[in-house]
Amino acid sequence: MNENLISRMKPAPVLVAGDVMVDEYVIGDVERISPESPVPVLLAKDRHRRLGGAGNVVRNVVSMGGAVALFATIGGDAAGEWFKRHCSEIGVDTFWLRSERSRPTTIKTRVVARNQQIVRIDEEYVGDIPFDLEKKVLDDIRSVTPQVKAVIVSDYGKGFLSNTILNGLFATARSEGVPSLVDPKGMDFSRYRGATYITPNVREASLASGIEIKNKETLEKAGRILLEQTQAEGIIVTRGKDGITLVTRTKIQDFLVKPVEIVDVTGAGDTVIATLALAVASGLSIEEAAQMANLAASLVVARFGAASVTLDEMLNSLKNWPQGRKVITRDELGRVIRNHRLQGQFIVFTNGCFDLFHVGHLELLRKASALGDILIVAVNSDESVQKIKGSGRPIVDEKDRLELVSALNCVDYVVSFDEDTPYNLIKEIKPDILVKGEDWKGKKVVGEDIVNERGGKVQFVQLVGDVSTSSLINKVLSNRKN
Repeated sequence: MNENLISRMKPAPVLVAGDVMVDEYVIGDVERISPESPVPVLLAKDRHRRLGGAGNVVRNVVSMGGAVALFATIGGDAAGEWFKRHCSEIGVDTFWLRSERSRPTTIKTRVVARNQQIVRIDEEYVGDIPFDLEKKVLDDIRSVTPQVKAVIVSDYGKGFLSNTILNGLFATARSEGVPSLVDPKGMDFSRYRGATYITPNVREASLASGIEIKNKETLEKAGRILLEQTQAEGIIVTRGKDGITLVTRTKIQDFLVKPVEIVDVTGAGDTVIATLALAVASGLSIEEAAQMANLAASLVVARFGAASVTLDEMLNSLKNWPQGRKVITRDELGRVIRNHRLQGQFIVFTNGCFDLFHVGHLELLRKASALGDILIVAVNSDESVQKIKGSGRPIVDEKDRLELVSALNCVDYVVSFDEDTPYNLIKEIKPDILVKGEDWKGKKVVGEDIVNERGGKVQFVQLVGDVSTSSLINKVLSNRKN
């Protein structure tokens, strides 16, 4: 793939219809087994929520620059209000998101210890939507479809996508010349008859076709059966580490993915269908769209939890920046922050001179990273260090200090600043958590007012003994005298 494909991806309006839910994560550590029964005891340290189900598709579309008209139901409950509010925060119009008290909002709670899911708790209602609501939803879909460039159906089998809504949606999309893409559920794909593309994974394609997919021959046979069932233009089978396979009436084509370390496959299908839809909405061929979707999926499976990607991250990946470029400028900071906010990620901030990098610095950054999703480290420039520490400092120049800090796996971004304090940076970033060493307890912390104002917090972490740059310098000088 070349960078030109990404440059051709344009902001486009997309209609998303499907089952939405709230993904909740309870994160902590397990250090003992319960005396009551042989189960692990989790010491919960953090809890956060993300848009789930079709909501994760929405988040992916928005993070890549698209606009969304979302058709779904939420319950008349606190989880539904959270879902609606969070949609608004990322710029999604909730006008067509309907509250239905008879259908409580689905919540999936994942209990996680050290990036390992221990258990998942589902709270949900499965059943068809009321007839009068079904008619209103379909009327609204028919009025909106002519204004979009692609339609996504995200089916999680909760009942919002009735056969009546699906038939009406596909018929309207066809009449308006709008491509429709389906992330399917269940064994009967005939209910998606009339869609343009269907995107099952290998297991779903096997169950729906009745063919156990073992190799390329059985994959093609299953794809042909599904094409006949759905009358779609193409079946796009997602195959995990083996990439994506496109089956049409005239060919079968594999799109191999670059090998990556897989952390979590949750939500990868949402990323694939969102990328495919935006690509075809931008005028790319389905083959080009599949290449884009492959790249996007390879990035999200390297992250924990349902994640999303941006076009910038995809471009960086093509430039052989597997983790993205870490040392960023002040001008790039705003875009970086916006990208991660769209993904619902918690941002942690800390700062320092990091002159003569030592184990105390390392422990501070490790502990800071564990408090959220993204760690941004602000490093004093040479000019700033000299003003604070006096002549003869820094020992290590700014460029090398930035490179040293950015080389750490626990650090996501590094930015320098010339001021005496990082107050202006904190004002721009508005982190969820501001980290300082415990020696700052009881003192006025720069930026604390900004963090508290947006509901964040200042977190103090324990330092390592008496290790400091000043003590190292004094030790060196003392040894020279001896």
